[in-house]
Amino acid sequence: QLIIKQAIAHNLGDPALVAAPVIPTDRVNLDPLPEEKQTPEELAQLAFQNRPELEQAVLTLKNDEITLRGAKNSLLPVLDAYAFYGASGVAGGANPSCINIFTGGGPCTPFPSTGYGDTISSLGDSSSPDKGVGFNVQIPIRNRVAQSIQARSQIEYRQAQLRLEQLYTQIRMQVVNAQYALTNDRALVQAAEAGEQFNRQSLDAEVKKLRLGASTTANVLLQERNVATAVNSLIAARTGYARDRAGLYQTLASTLQHYGISLGDAATGEVKAAPIVPGLEPAKPAKE
Repeated sequence: QLIIKQAIAHNLGDPALVAAPVIPTDRVNLDPLPEEKQTPEELAQLAFQNRPELEQAVLTLKNDEITLRGAKNSLLPVLDAYAFYGASGVAGGANPSCINIFTGGGPCTPFPSTGYGDTISSLGDSSSPDKGVGFNVQIPIRNRVAQSIQARSQIEYRQAQLRLEQLYTQIRMQVVNAQYALTNDRALVQAAEAGEQFNRQSLDAEVKKLRLGASTTANVLLQERNVATAVNSLIAARTGYARDRAGLYQTLASTLQHYGISLGDAATGEVKAAPIVPGLEPAKPAKE
């Protein structure tokens, strides 16, 4: 009751709110769920598709796989090849003071004077090219650091694989246990209802015997205690059934789907369809 009040009011400082009772207006019926008619393997496959931790484990495994691939590549030789090509153009006239180093006289071997147009043409026809090709090879020898990183990445990758397999096994076991618990809880509720009906009939018979003088007040009080115990057992059985029923939806990660809750509507703040709570029936009117 306090949890419901806090979710509604967000403030429990009002004494009237604290003392106000919360009266449930619906009950969980015992009709079999569609999931109970499916095989455990079908439910496990459904859980595999919806459980977020499986998706996280798969992404972690892919990330570790990429890290492992990079660690292995760091142990391999590295070959860098490069090539370049360029062109240059020269313009202007010959220097009249130039001396020919072979003849000792001047002027130098005359070159025709060129202008800006000739320079641009030289850049295009590659008359003065600048080009080259080269490569660089690195061979790691006994790189202890890279080997340790590769070994650690290998261990992390194996651990991620093991974690994923553990999740598959754990979810399959949870599905089987949840399905079995729901069937068992339904039988407990039915047994508790039969026990309550029997104790009420016993109380009624004991009251009639008391009126006829064939019983005592102590026997009537004992039967009333048995009725109260039976009612308490019925409430506990129904609570366990409702809890395990919600637990099955949680195991299958289909709670929002069954209740008709859309995360898109919640994000936009505009609810297009009212939530649906399946398996509920109106409570029978009773005196409070």
